[in-house]
Amino acid sequence: MAGIGFALRDLLRKEGLWAIVESQLHGVVAVAGPWFFTILAMALPTLAFEQRQAKATADVFVTLLLYVFSVSLTLTGPFVIVMTRQVSDTLYQRRTDGVVAAFTGTLAVAFGLGAVPVAIGVAVIDLPLEARLHGALSYLLVTMNWIASPLLSTIRQFRALTLAYALGTGSFWLYIRAGAGPTVPDLLMGFNLGMSVTNALVCGLVLRGFPGTAWPMFGILPALWRYRDLALGGLCYGAGIWVDKWLMWTAPERAEVVPGLVAYPTYDTMVFLAYITTVPALSLFIVKAETGFHEACGALYGAIGRHAARDELEGHGAEIVRTFLRAARDVGLLQVSVTALVLLVPTLVLDLAHAPYSGVFMFRFCAMGAAFQSGVLMLTIVLHYFDSRRTVLQLHALFLISNLLLSWISLRAGLRWYGAGYFAAGLLTFIAAWVAVHRTFGDTLYLAFVRQNEALRGAGVGPAGAISWRDASTSPGPLAGRGGVPAAAAP
Repeated sequence: MAGIGFALRDLLRKEGLWAIVESQLHGVVAVAGPWFFTILAMALPTLAFEQRQAKATADVFVTLLLYVFSVSLTLTGPFVIVMTRQVSDTLYQRRTDGVVAAFTGTLAVAFGLGAVPVAIGVAVIDLPLEARLHGALSYLLVTMNWIASPLLSTIRQFRALTLAYALGTGSFWLYIRAGAGPTVPDLLMGFNLGMSVTNALVCGLVLRGFPGTAWPMFGILPALWRYRDLALGGLCYGAGIWVDKWLMWTAPERAEVVPGLVAYPTYDTMVFLAYITTVPALSLFIVKAETGFHEACGALYGAIGRHAARDELEGHGAEIVRTFLRAARDVGLLQVSVTALVLLVPTLVLDLAHAPYSGVFMFRFCAMGAAFQSGVLMLTIVLHYFDSRRTVLQLHALFLISNLLLSWISLRAGLRWYGAGYFAAGLLTFIAAWVAVHRTFGDTLYLAFVRQNEALRGAGVGPAGAISWRDASTSPGPLAGRGGVPAAAAP
């Protein structure tokens, strides 16, 4: 994500209001392109047709996309994050020959694994065969988009990426406007057309940016075992995002749009609206906050490479902490301001989205939960700078388990408390993530010299726990200064 931020920061430095708008737009598309494409696809049918005419069909279409999107994100997450790490290792070695092989291998494995839920959906959902087949194709296209999008952060052709999603959305809109009437197969065909246009351009950018062959295709399989903590973390992260929605689909207020296809439209709408409130802070984090943190970490490792004295290294460690705190202040203030605004005037947001007022309490809880969830995402990115893979896995597992348990409790408490479990799980995980980051900063030099030293790992120097996660991630190391912080940062 830092690669995205550097390119967008250069764009932001240009004069004019449009440069600011353009940088934020490209940042949102680069990080959450598939998610925004799906949200727009869910909204377009109700804009293209009369409300009464489109409501029943749009409900089926939106619910089917929710199933496609949630299952695809959950099952694809482990492969995407491992592929990203594998590609990063290749590019660090100044090689590009293995990128296409990693990409195509990940596609093949994800498609193979996805055949199981696709087959279940085709067999169980009571829709015309044409609609079920189009739904299966939608799953494959969304999965392809999830896998291709992370690779574009190294190409930095963000105008082309934004154009790809704009053309895809435009193709979908033109298709349903030109159609004879709203039917589920027609809407799914239009969605698949738009996603196909986007995927063709995105995959074209990937293949053009990384020339090479698709062999050995299945190098992702040993990488899954090597980075199994990353893979498990990706699985827990995807499942944690969706587990409260899956649980709320069992609420008494749920709707069965067709046999085999149930959802809770009000709760789903409130959650997606809440996610939108995190976009400004996420954009600021990408464009400004993480780039500064990346530079601070780069200065430390550059000094290590120059064999600098300990005092200089501790100074760089203290600068990392100061940079993080400045970034946390800026991003946190922006997110708190946006969340406070929507908490004060929730009905205004619901009016703009044509959402029912019955979801006011849900929206408030979900807005606070989404704010903390986005904070957890940013903190785990910081932890990845220190290769704290096990700690990140623990945090994602904590969010998954707490979201499941607390959402179940809120579901049992009744309509007034729907969404409270998601909020409480986000708050709990955010506190745990903040503590983990604070303790990680307790000894950045120890992490740099031990955790990320392959020579020590290969030689088995030191206790396994210290090198893996427990000692190095959750408590100060032997180089810490007073108060568990680097000596140069201690008062």
